[in-house]
Amino acid sequence: MKLLVSVASAVEAEFAVAGGADIVDVKDPREGALGAPSPRVLSEVVRVVGSAAPVSVAIGDLPDLPHTAALAARGAAVAGASFVKVGLRGVRRLDRAVAVMGAVLDAVGDEVSVIAAAYADADSLHPPAFAPAWLPELVERTGLAGALVDTFVKDGRGLYGWLSESSVTDLIARTRAAGGTFGVAGQLRLGELRRVDADIVGVRSAVCRGGRTGDLDVGLVTAAVAEVRPMAMKSRIW
Repeated sequence: MKLLVSVASAVEAEFAVAGGADIVDVKDPREGALGAPSPRVLSEVVRVVGSAAPVSVAIGDLPDLPHTAALAARGAAVAGASFVKVGLRGVRRLDRAVAVMGAVLDAVGDEVSVIAAAYADADSLHPPAFAPAWLPELVERTGLAGALVDTFVKDGRGLYGWLSESSVTDLIARTRAAGGTFGVAGQLRLGELRRVDADIVGVRSAVCRGGRTGDLDVGLVTAAVAEVRPMAMKSRIW
């Protein structure tokens, strides 16, 4: 299990690395759950992180427009991102998700891993968004590196307020069987980061003072790392 820490600036990226994050994820929380950062911020984060950790980037909650998604993903790849996360807020059908993600894959090539992100609260949105239950089949049909389930609405309920542990565990197993990795996120709190056996656990609010739009704290990142990778932290101590 790896810890992904979402940052909004190069300074926060340095804090994430100092705290031991496995993946530094760049986003703009003010623009949504998967809000895209500015190209300048992404470039600055890539520069300061260097080889210390792979950098991922959210490219926004995209509409059902494959070329729009492809161009955004291409820009992120050129800027140096190792992972590109695509929010499927504006896509409702599986065949359309296949078209969008296929265009993204074609745009970035083999050097960038592409992750499809769906929302646990998809059915409650207006209009409804792409259902997380389709993520495993989307991975199988496109060859994506993996999938992520998050929450669109940040009202404190968090991921497990929308999906049960058994439902998430089923998504993880089916996505792995399809050849991809699976990540969980969505206002996860310290103390619940290992509720399911995900490949990647993404956090923002749990490692910030004052919530997801607050200031990232090195000590909280370290605490999250200790929870996600307890044996690794023990080896660092001894």
